[in-house]
Amino acid sequence: MNNINENRTDERTPDGKKNKAELKWFILFLAVIFFLPSTILAVMEWFTSADAFAIGITGFMQTAIVHGGLGLVAVIIALVLFVLLIRPDATFLQKVGRTAGILLCVAAAFFLVRPLVLDIPYLKRPETAYLERLEFEYSRGIGDYGSDDYYLRGVDMTGERHSFEISEKRYEEGRALWGGNDYNLFAKVTYLPHTSTLMSLEFMTELDASGAELYPPSPELPNDWESFSIQINDTVYTLPVPLAAFLDDGWVISEENAGLSLAGVEGPYASYEWEWVSLTNDHEQDISVCVFNTTESTIPVAESTVGGIHVIYGNYDFSGTELRLPGGLMLGWSTREDVLKLYGQPNDSFEATYGGYRLTYEIDDPLDPASWKIGFDDSGILDDVMVHHQAYFRSD
Repeated sequence: MNNINENRTDERTPDGKKNKAELKWFILFLAVIFFLPSTILAVMEWFTSADAFAIGITGFMQTAIVHGGLGLVAVIIALVLFVLLIRPDATFLQKVGRTAGILLCVAAAFFLVRPLVLDIPYLKRPETAYLERLEFEYSRGIGDYGSDDYYLRGVDMTGERHSFEISEKRYEEGRALWGGNDYNLFAKVTYLPHTSTLMSLEFMTELDASGAELYPPSPELPNDWESFSIQINDTVYTLPVPLAAFLDDGWVISEENAGLSLAGVEGPYASYEWEWVSLTNDHEQDISVCVFNTTESTIPVAESTVGGIHVIYGNYDFSGTELRLPGGLMLGWSTREDVLKLYGQPNDSFEATYGGYRLTYEIDDPLDPASWKIGFDDSGILDDVMVHHQAYFRSD
């Protein structure tokens, strides 16, 4: 009985209580060491990847924290270097090195913070863009705790490429829609232009009416297809037109066609000499033009007349506003329904066995076989344009 009482007494001694407290603190210390870092990393990963925080104002806040934090570090380093610079015992080489370091840090801070400041006015009125040629990419994080990064990339109606960081959820959603729609999908985004912060994202299988309104065509482009006008970049050409008009706008004849000459046409009702010629501009865009010699003398190809133009969207040289048909229809964006609504029923139509569709519009004049041949891909998106307006022979 005495031993039992002694043991009970020992448990109540100050030393026993002290040992228990130390054990509790030791367990708490282990919990902090092992669980707190992983918890913080999990919370940070959730904060950076969740839709509610990755897009919108909170997305801009994330960018501001990262850019601002790095900018602050650069400023602190610059201040430390400045203090070392003004020390009386600094050598000449040390002063040169520290001055260079200060300049680099100030420049880094400037370029990190500048986009944040420039984007502040856009918080209430972000830029809007419609994207095609979508790409969904991701990069794996480093180590067990690094989070994966997900990106949406595409080309807007002006041909400009964009890249935005998105959440895993939107990445999976977009890829599912992309694959389920035969890899033809659009995205409507609003964003801050200087930090590329995504403010909103909407995937679309068809464009809405407001898309074309963002980029009205040139006022010189007619609405009537019988005008045989076409807008390439910012210039409207109405066929037939001298090839010199293209050359003056910066187009260059390909090397294989540059030395061509076209024979003249002498007798009445004789056929004009014609050739297909490739043109290229500074943006590395290519078009094929059908050129004619409507004179009686042999001329170099540079003096010929363009009576036909062929542009295939499959080479991706053009997008949206870079090539437009009468009424503002856009290569790579407008649909077959858009063409039918604006131009009416065609003179002929053709549907390929393995997908694709073509509409033909032509005027009723056997002496001047002027026409549009407008092609569409499997999804009904405008992807091929051939326009012709030039007689093949003299009318006298």
